[in-house]
Amino acid sequence: MLVKRSRKNQIAIPKVILERAGLGAGDIYFDIQCSTGRIILTPMELEEKIPIDSLMRFEKQMLKHEAGDNGYRSMEEVIHHLRDKRRG
Repeated sequence: MLVKRSRKNQIAIPKVILERAGLGAGDIYFDIQCSTGRIILTPMELEEKIPIDSLMRFEKQMLKHEAGDNGYRSMEEVIHHLRDKRRG
């Protein structure tokens, strides 16, 4: 499939290629390599570094249960929910 590089060195990846690769709207970061004349893009997930004290306060707040809460049972459940939400 032929694509054109812009003056700013940008290339639009055709939708059909994204679909074949199983990529969605949440796949926004890629590792890029050049090997034997080919450009290789590998989808990457990035996790931001959060200071441990902030994470502990967040965990305490998110895991507390009060009447009527739709709380979480674990931090893994919170992370899973946030990743699903980001992927839309």
